[in-house]
Amino acid sequence: MAFEEITTNDLRIGLYIKIEGSWFSHPFPTNTFKVRYHKELETLKSLKNVTLLFDPDRSDPEGLEEDEAGLEGETASLQRGQDVTSADEAAAQEELVQHKIELQKDYQNYQEQLRKVEADYKEVLREGKVMLQDLSSGSPRGLATAKKMIGSLNDILVDNNTSRALMNLMGSNDTGEEFLLHALNVCTLAILIARDLGLKRHEIEKIAMGAMLHDIGELKYSAEMLLRKSRTASAETKAILKKHPRYGKETLTAFPSFPHECLDIVLQHHERLNGTGYPLGLKEGGITQYAKIVMVADAYDELCNNPDPHKSLTPSEALSMLYTKERSTLWGEAVVTLIRQLGVYPPGSLVALTNGSIGLVTSVNMETRLRPIVMVYSPDIPKDEAMILDLAREQEIAIKEAIRPRELSPEIRDYLNPRRIISYYPSAPQAGDAQATLECQAASS
Repeated sequence: MAFEEITTNDLRIGLYIKIEGSWFSHPFPTNTFKVRYHKELETLKSLKNVTLLFDPDRSDPEGLEEDEAGLEGETASLQRGQDVTSADEAAAQEELVQHKIELQKDYQNYQEQLRKVEADYKEVLREGKVMLQDLSSGSPRGLATAKKMIGSLNDILVDNNTSRALMNLMGSNDTGEEFLLHALNVCTLAILIARDLGLKRHEIEKIAMGAMLHDIGELKYSAEMLLRKSRTASAETKAILKKHPRYGKETLTAFPSFPHECLDIVLQHHERLNGTGYPLGLKEGGITQYAKIVMVADAYDELCNNPDPHKSLTPSEALSMLYTKERSTLWGEAVVTLIRQLGVYPPGSLVALTNGSIGLVTSVNMETRLRPIVMVYSPDIPKDEAMILDLAREQEIAIKEAIRPRELSPEIRDYLNPRRIISYYPSAPQAGDAQATLECQAASS
């Protein structure tokens, strides 16, 4: 039998209840449960802005509690034993409620950090559109805007209050914005790699500038040609598209103040260590260290966010491919560094949990990379209030496996909405974590 609506006056112990409303509108660990204690009754009657339902089939018959309470003689001792058990259960329930309250606080802190990061990031996107317009017209203001954008990204990345917040880079059908999203992803990833490698601030700034503008040469192409970039491009079109590193260098050479190290990044980001890249077919010795870093960041983001969604890999698959199948083409130390930063289950990974839930990894715990922070799918909870679980704290729950978006129903995909995401965590990695991560990646490939 389906759930039926019930008023607070008809509530009693033994009913199997469902609370329709936000998961955060009540202190109970779940939205469905059997009422066992008077304290639960009092709490249910005090709830606001929720609808209460009950399932007759899973509820105890009315009067069962009174019959049990009237038992005498030898059953009285059994009742006392049950009372002790009930007290233990009540204590356990209270512990769960307190844990729920802690989760609520964590969620509120997370949402506050997320709002700040999203506001900052939207401003970076707005500045990026202005930057592209200025650079296309030959105005040096574009370089000043790019430098300002990099400063904003750095502020987001180093702020301890927002370092665990998700930077949700929303997809768009607009070609200009897609260009920006890729540029910002590559820039952020390159900064992470460069910092972990111990490069100095002025070096990181040059790497960030080159990464931000690495595909600037693509602005010479029509939107239609870019749309065919990875789908129906002919051999002739592909040959034309491969000229964009040269076009990018030509565009930026027009600005005398643009650093030559950044020009090298723009020209070389599609080269490969074994000489199979383009446009020059350079080998390892002819490629700068800065370009090698951006090569890895660019390759990872392209694998995760291919213009053809059917060709996109999961974050875990992308890292595994970089580590196992691109060893001869990419700088291994930069690949290892990226894996160390993003972990076994990078942000954006869809995962199945051991409790049967489905979730989206939103953040990595640097000290426990196998136990990231996960947003959990729950049809009873509005998606804008989705439950956030820190698996480092939820020791009874773990990740069972990573899953592909197409393996999920449209409802779950819409709820979790896996999109371009990057998270940064400045805490120092623990000894041995990098090797353990690499072994996990290799084993999953």
